[in-house]
Amino acid sequence: MVQLTEKTFFYYAKCPKWVRRLVVHGEHLDDLQKRLIDDGLLPEVMERLLAIRGKYSVVEDEDQNDAFSRTVEFMRSGVQTIYGGVLVHGHWVARPDVLERVEGKSALGLYYYVAVDIKRLSDPRSIRDEHKMQGAFYAELLERVQEVKPTSGYMMTSSGVVMRYDLERFEAEYRLTLDHIERILAGEEPAHLLTSGCKTSPFFNVCVDETEDCDDLSLLNRIQATEVEELNGAGVQTVLELASANVEDLADKMMDMPDNRLRFLHRQAVSLKERVHDVVEAIPFTTSNVELYFDIESDPVRDLDYLFGVLEVVYLADRTTQETYHSFLATSEAEEERAWNDFALFLHQHKQATLYHYGWLEISVCAKLIDRYGAPEGAITSWENNFVDLNAQLRSAVIFPLPFNSLKDLAKYIGFSWRAEDASGVNSIRWYHDWLERGDKSLLERVVQYNEDDVRATYLLKTWLAKQKPSL
Repeated sequence: MVQLTEKTFFYYAKCPKWVRRLVVHGEHLDDLQKRLIDDGLLPEVMERLLAIRGKYSVVEDEDQNDAFSRTVEFMRSGVQTIYGGVLVHGHWVARPDVLERVEGKSALGLYYYVAVDIKRLSDPRSIRDEHKMQGAFYAELLERVQEVKPTSGYMMTSSGVVMRYDLERFEAEYRLTLDHIERILAGEEPAHLLTSGCKTSPFFNVCVDETEDCDDLSLLNRIQATEVEELNGAGVQTVLELASANVEDLADKMMDMPDNRLRFLHRQAVSLKERVHDVVEAIPFTTSNVELYFDIESDPVRDLDYLFGVLEVVYLADRTTQETYHSFLATSEAEEERAWNDFALFLHQHKQATLYHYGWLEISVCAKLIDRYGAPEGAITSWENNFVDLNAQLRSAVIFPLPFNSLKDLAKYIGFSWRAEDASGVNSIRWYHDWLERGDKSLLERVVQYNEDDVRATYLLKTWLAKQKPSL
């Protein structure tokens, strides 16, 4: 029978159809893709973190059943920390990063085990529902072995901090999700819904084609599954039907959706059908003689931020511009701190300049590295006051005739092209991995070129946005 593992919950969170494709039909994700989905780290990174905490026992058996037997053997003997253990019950198979012994009464004795996963997370707010699903799944399997079910789940961050979350309060949601996954594994076809998770799917093009063929409402950027259900209940099944609907009449049928949200979705539908963007409101950008456009390249599975790229744009007296790209690059894991310090000093020297970026990554990574390595006062001031997220700025201001509002989607819409045909954040990580393993400088050059294209795309997008006026 098809196995249900802890990763199945992450596939389900991305899109229930992932469960059909990856688990039932056996389509493939490589190791990097799997770790990126659930914020996992490389084994060598996890082992370094565990070594700092003390001794641990490793389950090394390659055969799944042998690994389960060895895990149970360690548990019965009372080993304090088990790394790489395997838990099995029927078609359920789990591989928690760590099993840790705690005091309490169980079938094993005056102790029992809890599961700890090691993830690239920063604080308890970073623990997603699918992480908790994974923890609840571990707890249920642990109960089969030790006859006591842990009531808490645990996650260790890449900094070695252990965070706790409550499993009992999450039980009902876990049960509903588990039941739906089991039905999918048994043959039920999940409802169609295009989500942001589809962007990272190896079968993305198939998903988009299927969605466009049925003109599904999930083509609307950032529409929620509950909103699709409510519109379906009101008789609206497709984007065309929503675009053609009388909003006043439709609003009378909406029980939960606010009028302003319905009107925004209607404008999205019209934009998508007419294939033109719709400016809801102008974005009030501040003027500055110097602007910075910023993008970070990160390797989540190593918890490494290896490139801080900045396009410096200086507006001259005649309003022409002088553009200079700066790359602060770590050519090895050991150079992250040096690359950060160089970038932080640059930021300190440009503490009056507005810094534009796209999405949450840059602001959160800088917060983490300020905490980890420190930064000059001017850099911290810039991070606190001068960072502008273009994604947040445009989200309610401009409607694009696109299902997704990633930087690449929007920049391509306004005419920008990346130099590498296979340019992507995941491929940047692959190129960097290959550089570390092979030392081929051309791979490092591809990483830097990709980053430069990203910041230039950000600059072009901001310039384009600044020119847009509200639609009549």
